[in-house]
Amino acid sequence: MPMNILKKFICVSDLRTQVAGYLYGKSPPDNPQVKEIRCIVMPPQWGIHQQVHLPSTLPEHDFLNCLEPLGWMHTQPNEQPQLSPEDLTAHTNMLENSKQWDREKCFYSSNPLGGYLPTHYQKVQMLLSDQFLGFYMIPDNCPWNFNFMGVRHARDMKYGVKLGPPKEYYHEEH
Repeated sequence: MPMNILKKFICVSDLRTQVAGYLYGKSPPDNPQVKEIRCIVMPPQWGIHQQVHLPSTLPEHDFLNCLEPLGWMHTQPNEQPQLSPEDLTAHTNMLENSKQWDREKCFYSSNPLGGYLPTHYQKVQMLLSDQFLGFYMIPDNCPWNFNFMGVRHARDMKYGVKLGPPKEYYHEEH
């Protein structure tokens, strides 16, 4: 993962509220087992300390056509020793609701049988790099942070994305 996009993700987040982003990337030509994250998409969202609410659809844009959806990440107030049942449920719903996602290519692979056990997912190694840079995509007609206007956010909302850096969590636009 490029350090520049991870640093920006942390800087635009709030310590007490979960903030999420979709991860997009691709494999280098000589090693299909490795996935290089190239982009974080910040969808419209609102969160609390226990979970984050995202639209049910993934974004579409020409820049994302040459990349694979690899998973999603979010901040949380405390580090957890394992994937929470809420995160596993959210991830499974994302896999089920979008045909773009390939269960085998995601950073966490979940159990399609349902229920929850710590063995229903598998962790994979992620390396940080300052050797290459990543980029952000943000909503093109609304802010990404709906925490201060939650009633305008809907699970089935449609949104487009554009290339650009996300604004800070407490930016006046939100």
